[in-house]
Formats: sequence, structure tokens, C-alpha cells
Amino acid sequence: MQNKEKLFDQLFRDFKDKLFRLCYSYCNNKVVAEDLLQESFSKIWLHLDKFKKECSYSTWMYRIAANTCLMNIRRHKNNPVIFSEVIADSANSAPYTEEPINELNRAISTLEEIDRIIISMVLQELGYKEIGEVLGITENNVGVKVHRIKGQLKKILEKKDYNG
Repeated sequence: MQNKEKLFDQLFRDFKDKLFRLCYSYCNNKVVAEDLLQESFSKIWLHLDKFKKECSYSTWMYRIAANTCLMNIRRHKNNPVIFSEVIADSANSAPYTEEPINELNRAISTLEEIDRIIISMVLQELGYKEIGEVLGITENNVGVKVHRIKGQLKKILEKKDYNG
């Protein structure tokens, strides 16, 4: 039991911020994101003994958090999803203004659930291989989906005259 506690503590320290950003990207509400994070880590704790090491801990944990968020989205279907925290966090190396970020948030919020999950993980700089493992699809399929999602976002932004 002590090894489980040590492992859990280490995983929590290593992944709490990344998983929080993932959760926050779904709800744009700190309190709800904290609840989703707590629910995700509760599931991680509950199933830690059953982890089969068929993938990395990070992939497994992202899968749990993504599924937790998806279930929350399905429970609260009418709430818009805003990705400002994820986008701002992934854009800290390049200068940006608030308005293009807001426009991209609006465009992302119109995507299907699975596409929002994929683009959220891309914005968090997860590799295609890991995204594929989280979602249970091939790396090539992730690449195709990301290309399609970028095309959708471009059309949405052009249609709404968001391209400035």
C-alpha cells in the first residue's frame, strides 16, 4: 500500500498541472476544472493497482481525465467550452493579443466533442502517438484528424471574418 501511495503522490505532483489545464479547457471554470481534476485523480487512485503498463502513466492518466471531462460535457451539453487557458499556456513563447485567442476559442467551441479533445491535446503539445494512445486510434489517424480539424477551424474563422 505504501508503494501505491508513493507512486500516486509522484504522479499527482508530475501531472496535476497538465491534467488541470486539460480539465479547464473543457469548462473554462476553475471550480469545475478542480472538481474534474479531483474526480480524475480519484479514478486514478481507484484503478492504480489495475494499471497494466501497456502504455505510459501519462497516456493512461490523460485517457482517464479526457473521459471524465467527456462525461461532464455529456451531462452538461448546453455549456460552451472555452479553450483560453490551454491556448494562452501553449502560446507563451509567441506574442499574442486577446482577441485572436477569443476568436479561436469561439471557433473551437463549435467543434464536435472528440475534435475538441484532440485539439486540446495538440495545444498542450502532446505528440500524435500519445494522443492516439489516449483515444485508442492510430498515430496516422490522429494526423489526419488534426489536419481536418485545422481545416474546419480555418473555415470557421474565415466565415466569421475572424482572420483580421
